[in-house]
Amino acid sequence: MTSRLKGALPVGFTVVLALLYAIPLVWIVLTTFKSNSQVLQSPNSVIFTPTFDTLETIISAAADSILISFVVASLVTVLVLMVAVPAAYALARRVSAAWITVGAIALGAFLVLQMVPQPMAVIPIYGILANWGLVNQIGGLVLADTALFLPFAILLLRPFVLAIPPQLYEAAQIDGATQWRTFRSVVIPMLPNGIATVSSLLFIMTWGEFIYATTLLDPSDMPVSGLLAQQVSMYGTNWNQMMGLALLTSIPLLVVFLIAKRYLVQGLSVGAVK
Repeated sequence: MTSRLKGALPVGFTVVLALLYAIPLVWIVLTTFKSNSQVLQSPNSVIFTPTFDTLETIISAAADSILISFVVASLVTVLVLMVAVPAAYALARRVSAAWITVGAIALGAFLVLQMVPQPMAVIPIYGILANWGLVNQIGGLVLADTALFLPFAILLLRPFVLAIPPQLYEAAQIDGATQWRTFRSVVIPMLPNGIATVSSLLFIMTWGEFIYATTLLDPSDMPVSGLLAQQVSMYGTNWNQMMGLALLTSIPLLVVFLIAKRYLVQGLSVGAVK
């Protein structure tokens, strides 16, 4: 009886957890296919006449915002990886005692940067971008998000570099390879899982980034995170459009997650062990 109870506990926990996630998702989908009057009259009803008017309105209104979010997320992912991959390689190499000290200081600085609340950085970043003429420009938002997520990417990529056998570096040195050749021919081919993991996480986080997006861009050029916030006003909340927009803009993230699910699980495991 005890063994059966122990076996049933994980199943029961999984069912409860699945319900906790599934019920809000079902409510979002149902609200999307309700009219505004149906939402106000019976927000929790599951029997109603569905309408596609909300989705049609959202698709036409949110097309530009979705494109902006896709462009920003893609550019941030590429720029962060271009810096994070060589930086993680440099911080993972133990070439000398002095360099190990430098790497430890850099990693400590990255951890401190991760603990700084994002709202505290908005004002100085806004001032810097204003001096550069990049406020209300997509390029300014891309630079701000790149600076925001770069420490996270380096910290996450470093364990993947540490997992590379040192014998490969030694073999490359014996063959006379330079540091750049070692990085290009040894490190990069060994990091597809790490790069895929970080790329998917960067895309997902940039897609949902809100504070910089709503501060550094004009309200008419908001990405999807800002467009969602615009559905709430002092006169009320447009629930059906908000839920429809949330449903529509979640599809790209779901696709990215399904493609990178295996890499995400492995990446989180490597980060936990190392």
